[in-house]
Amino acid sequence: MHFSVTQPLEVSRKEAERAMVDPDFYASLGAMDNIGTPEVLSIKKEKGAVRLSVRYHFTGHLARPARAVLDPEKMTWVIESVMQFDQHRAEFRMLPDHYADRLECSGEYRFEEDGRRAVQVIEGDLRAHVPIVAGAVERAILMGLRQHMTEQAKLLGKWAKTA
Repeated sequence: MHFSVTQPLEVSRKEAERAMVDPDFYASLGAMDNIGTPEVLSIKKEKGAVRLSVRYHFTGHLARPARAVLDPEKMTWVIESVMQFDQHRAEFRMLPDHYADRLECSGEYRFEEDGRRAVQVIEGDLRAHVPIVAGAVERAILMGLRQHMTEQAKLLGKWAKTA
């Protein structure tokens, strides 16, 4: 499934880009709805770019049918990204720690300017390899992604005021 999600931000594009590669920003997120505090695994600065790996842990409720095939304790994944500052975009891929045979996700996010504020646009491809319910799984993940982006945008505005 190809997807695109747009999230207006309360900060400038420069502030948004800076936050996405700052370990202090991820630490400031704390536990969000359905996702625990992100763990920055590595940051590597390169010429005009930053490589970043961040681990996430699902902490939300799984319906009984999902729990029959998924262990909530094993719902962890790493997002690897490369932020290209001159292009105001990052390529990413999601690497599940468990269930890698059941889920694939990659794409890019970019920061566009909208006056003095930024808009984050994420586009990518998501594939769930689960017989019969793949579409429902993909839709549920995208709903969670939209919720996460909205919550992260609010926290980004607060973080930028104190950073």
